[in-house]
Amino acid sequence: MNNYINKEKIRSFLKIRDNQFLILLMLFAIFIRLYYFIKLGNQPIWWDEGDYLSIAKVWALNMPKPEWWHIFAGMRPLLIPLIWAFIIKIGIGEFGMRFITLLIPSILTIYLVYAVGRDLYNNKIGLIAGFIMSVYWVHLFYTYRLLTDIPAMFFGMLTIYFFYSRYIKKGEAKGLYLSILFGVLSFSARFPYAFILITCFLFLLIIEKKEFFKNKTNWKALALIFLLLSPYLIYLIYTKFYLLSFYFGERAQATNLQIPFSQALNNIFGLFPSLFGPGLSILKNVFLIFLIIGAFGLYRFFICFDIFWKQQDKKFNAEFFLILWILVQLFFYVIIMKVTTDRWLLMLMPALFTLASRGFISTYIYLKKYSKILAIFLVIFLILFGGYYQLKHTNNLINIKKDSYKEVMLGGLWLKENTPKDAKVITASIVQNEYYSERDTYSFSVYFKNNNSEASNKALFEQKVEKIKPDYLILNIVQRTPDWAYTYPQEKGLTPVKYYLATKEESIMYGVPEGQPLLIIYKF
Repeated sequence: MNNYINKEKIRSFLKIRDNQFLILLMLFAIFIRLYYFIKLGNQPIWWDEGDYLSIAKVWALNMPKPEWWHIFAGMRPLLIPLIWAFIIKIGIGEFGMRFITLLIPSILTIYLVYAVGRDLYNNKIGLIAGFIMSVYWVHLFYTYRLLTDIPAMFFGMLTIYFFYSRYIKKGEAKGLYLSILFGVLSFSARFPYAFILITCFLFLLIIEKKEFFKNKTNWKALALIFLLLSPYLIYLIYTKFYLLSFYFGERAQATNLQIPFSQALNNIFGLFPSLFGPGLSILKNVFLIFLIIGAFGLYRFFICFDIFWKQQDKKFNAEFFLILWILVQLFFYVIIMKVTTDRWLLMLMPALFTLASRGFISTYIYLKKYSKILAIFLVIFLILFGGYYQLKHTNNLINIKKDSYKEVMLGGLWLKENTPKDAKVITASIVQNEYYSERDTYSFSVYFKNNNSEASNKALFEQKVEKIKPDYLILNIVQRTPDWAYTYPQEKGLTPVKYYLATKEESIMYGVPEGQPLLIIYKF
């Protein structure tokens, strides 16, 4: 009987055309991500990846804490390194780590973007927003980089889904509690994602007003936030609030950037053309064009703001949530950080893609007055055209970057296989080498623990060599290295034991002659 009921539910689900498109969307997202996942395999890691991974490996393998530990561990969120440490501990390799913590969350995020767009507006807007996210070059490219952006965004979208789709739309109290759980997880993966929960809090406060403080569910939710954040509060005290000083103190990146507000705006909005499409061609930026069209459609909300404010008609709540989502994210990067990069803005993009989807639907509604078939054809063509250029740009970028820092990886693996476990190494690529070689790795710089700073000069370096007595020194041209370090091996008579020469492709990439050493390992 149960099997019959389940089959009937499946048949009923598949009869709905929008559900058929949803299945096609998810199959497409899975296919394109699996294609690159298999193609890239265990690609070499970058500095930021090595930062998280070396911390994870130190925990997992009980390795000695490196000299730079107090700086990097103090400013990095701990959740993802802890998860990776557990994965390393149980023996799952890097390939499995990428599959579990990057590929699966990346695919599920596509569904969440669809679901949020559907619940904010309708199925068609959700499907278009989900498609744009499925081909979006930043999301695709970083799906294969062992950074915190993809899992943090997944937790962030779960936060918004449970908050809006389950709590606001369906009135389920557990939706609010789950949104808080995933909001704390997203914050624990990337600190700026705390602004997702702030968005939800502001939305509730504004639509409920005085009733907010009378709602027992809200008070339970606030107690849950405090409970879930208590480990971090303890951690902040333990680290003497290093995290807060990094973001908001005298050493904070934001406060050190003494730039005018107009320049901060330009730093953010100047990225938009490249975020939405490669090049300056209008057709290549088709998603940006329809974002602008969709944004113009918000005029009804502002005209009817009094109706929204008095909550006489709740149909404007979705638009307010979308606007708040966008403004809070922009506030953080424009006012506090003042700068950003493509991947930092990932959590902003689902809101913008939802607006762009509204632009496509508005265009269709306008054109169908003249010809429904032409309207359908033109809108689908433009969506697919924009998707094509996103995928083309992703493919080019992946092919260019997939072998970057390969020599750093090979050098680290060579040290792991050919040196004793207690060997000490000095290199500019400290975090990557620590991860690959599993050897105690030192920088050319001298770190000062009393003020969390560092200095780099030859005299200090020679004192450091006398103190730590390193076994190996690595020079490379792919990671920033002091100029004086390149003549140091000849001056001290160090013996080269391994080197890697530039291929034709690498000579073009790094601007050096073919056959020139890219990385040399010397023995003291």
